[in-house]
Amino acid sequence: MTDYNWFSDENIQVAADGIRAEAKKWYDFSDRMTTVSNAARDQTLSTAAFVVTDITGVVAAADLSSAYNQMHGWLNGLFSEAVVEFDRFGKALMQVADWYEESDENSAQNFDEIASS
Repeated sequence: MTDYNWFSDENIQVAADGIRAEAKKWYDFSDRMTTVSNAARDQTLSTAAFVVTDITGVVAAADLSSAYNQMHGWLNGLFSEAVVEFDRFGKALMQVADWYEESDENSAQNFDEIASS
């Protein structure tokens, strides 16, 4: 039985291609979150939307509106951050694939220099 050649050009290429394919998924996630973020940002309600009659006590529409606006702002912040972070994941994975290929090329070059000396 022969040893598996982990460092063959084909294996390095497959690994780098797999990493790049994973990066594309994160770019797609970022694009999806852009859609979510834009849609959520446009979901606003006026104070009148929170006017209710409560027989157990008075709950001011302004209080409910304030709570809604705080949650709306918090969620919009999270959605916007997700867009940025998912894009960063994609970029990081692309860099990893490039570095992986470059390090293999450098290793091969160094080995050739050692072997020829």
